[in-house]
Amino acid sequence: MGDFTEGIGFLENARDIVHSRDDLKKFVDQNRDLIKKLEKEKISEEKSIEDEIASTIKKRRNDIESDFDKKINSKKSDVKKVEKSREKDKSAQVNARVAEATKDYHTKNASLEKELKIFFKNEGVPNFCSSRFYYTMFMPKGGEILKKLLYMLLFAAGIPSLLLLLLWNTAFRGLTHDKKMLFTIIIAVAWVLLFIVVYFVIYVNTKVRYIDAIREGRKYRDAIKNNQTHVNKITNDINNDKDESLYDLGEFDDKIKKIDKSMNKLIDEKNDALKEFDKKTKGNISEDIKKKRQKRLDEIISQKDKAQGELTKAAEELEAAEKKVQNVAEIIGKENCNAQKIDRLIEVMESGTAETVSAAIAYLKINK
Repeated sequence: MGDFTEGIGFLENARDIVHSRDDLKKFVDQNRDLIKKLEKEKISEEKSIEDEIASTIKKRRNDIESDFDKKINSKKSDVKKVEKSREKDKSAQVNARVAEATKDYHTKNASLEKELKIFFKNEGVPNFCSSRFYYTMFMPKGGEILKKLLYMLLFAAGIPSLLLLLLWNTAFRGLTHDKKMLFTIIIAVAWVLLFIVVYFVIYVNTKVRYIDAIREGRKYRDAIKNNQTHVNKITNDINNDKDESLYDLGEFDDKIKKIDKSMNKLIDEKNDALKEFDKKTKGNISEDIKKKRQKRLDEIISQKDKAQGELTKAAEELEAAEKKVQNVAEIIGKENCNAQKIDRLIEVMESGTAETVSAAIAYLKINK
């Protein structure tokens, strides 16, 4: 900065240049912020449009699928109902076939049971001795031996265990642990002894006393068991027979075929509708939404383009203004080249304290 004698007019012009530069800089900053905001709005609007397109397409497609699926599921339900009726009818026919095939064996067994009861009555043997359970417990044979062991385990251990568990949670609850254990042992031993006594009382008074009749009764029970084996085999063979031609099920099969045909038609219609939707309707939905929302998007783009044009022009003007401010700064100094400092310099000159810019600057340096 040199010594110069410019007057107040120079400072007023410099102030205008600085104000112009500051206004342009503020305008440029505001426009840049506005452009950023409009760019975000543009991106947000474009995303919103794409989201609306995606959600609308998904909903419309799901509506098509849902409508057809309801009809298809209704057909599936109809098939299940017919199949259930078919199975019920087949089961009834199978049971009838089993009954017919095994009726002779059932008749024989009923006759044998009756003959055995009459035989025991004539021999003075108690009626309960003719039961299958009695022979399992007192004269087991083959697989009955294992059943006897299981029965004995149930009576000797299972029942008392349940009884003691009940007592522990009721009557024994207030007793000490030692007393609980003592009563438990007493009851368990008493029960086992009672079971043994009852078993041998029955054994002695039936099997030992009527051994010949009991042995003869074994023959009846073996014959009954043999007949029941034939019944079981025939029943299993018929139940496992895959040939359904013996049963009148054609009406059900025709109904199922008819429903399946109708259901397959619905499935084809559903696939065709979805193909048509993907091929044409989806594109129409996209175009309709874009057309509806384009006006707002165009407004944002237009505002952004306008702001961009104004920014470009203002940036050029700011560049020119910065050069003018730089020229002023070379004269009055960079530290004095702002609106506030220039206003103070003008005040000093207007007060008559200094007649030149140089003098005003010197005065402010001394009187900071």
